[in-house]
Amino acid sequence: MSYADAPHVVTWEVTRACQLHCRHCRASAIRHRNPDELIFSEALSVLDDLAQGFSRPPILVLTGGDPLERPDLDDLIRAAVSRRLVTAVAPSVTPLLTEAVVTRWAELGVHSVSLSLDGVDAATHDGFRGVRGTFERTIQMAEAVRDAGLRLQINSSLARQTVHQLQPMAELVDNLGVASWEIFFVIPTGRARVMDALDSQGIEEALSWLAGYLPSRPFRITVVGAPQWVRVRAERTPAAGRPAPAAREARGFAFIDHRGEVYPSGYLPVTGGNVRERPLSEIYRDSPLFSSLRDPAQLDDACGLCEYAEICGGSRARAYAMTGNVYAADPGCVRVGWPGAGTAPATEVHG
Repeated sequence: MSYADAPHVVTWEVTRACQLHCRHCRASAIRHRNPDELIFSEALSVLDDLAQGFSRPPILVLTGGDPLERPDLDDLIRAAVSRRLVTAVAPSVTPLLTEAVVTRWAELGVHSVSLSLDGVDAATHDGFRGVRGTFERTIQMAEAVRDAGLRLQINSSLARQTVHQLQPMAELVDNLGVASWEIFFVIPTGRARVMDALDSQGIEEALSWLAGYLPSRPFRITVVGAPQWVRVRAERTPAAGRPAPAAREARGFAFIDHRGEVYPSGYLPVTGGNVRERPLSEIYRDSPLFSSLRDPAQLDDACGLCEYAEICGGSRARAYAMTGNVYAADPGCVRVGWPGAGTAPATEVHG
């Protein structure tokens, strides 16, 4: 699939406010809303562009911070659904998220809800999220999402503190009856530190385990922050042929922050423009940043020379976070083989 004309997914940070204090938060979320957030009339212009500005409208994910911190969230959802946008919501699990809220979202036409689970017990998950009781409440809300007839997605952050629970986490996700499981390989940006992130060998081991686990599951598994996923799968099952290029930074994906800045990824803080000045569709198609990140010839060093450059290309977010160069080789890939790789010790994947 070509992503040059239209993204597959647009994630929109409608606010940066959040009651949690997650240790890995890419946004370094704040307690109160920023007065410079896009207002509702500006949001409607963005939704119009998403619905009309692309050859195929992208999936829209409303996130934060915590989107429930916006009192007009229901109005945003109504406006998105009325424009025939497939709309998902990614709330934080705080007292603002209740069974009644989930039921209302289903009535409004929300397609799916994604909840974060970073461990199989309260000690791990609550320690990661910074608030006690979050684990138990997340399990309850997952059941509420399913009971409301909405598709449930679980998002899990894979870091040195959580990778040892990868196999039991997979079992928990399966038991929750999810439609999809999205694994985020922590990148040292926002509150996350280099010491939190897996090194290249740790990433490779986790991806290899997931590739072996994938065929036996009835739900979809996607990976964020480790596009090497497509290479690992191709190497593991060569008879299946080369996978299609993954949707990743600037190629199949765009991120709008609460002030309207457009980024190739929420983990890559280099802006291609602002929706207050230029429509997202134009920024995605024509901005020098987005255009260059879709071109494998722009990649430096090992990533540029790799035979998987077209379908992988390495994580530009990790490259930027760890080198300051958005086009540098990805330190999270075992093929890079330079001193920047392996800055954090690998942690064994149990299973």
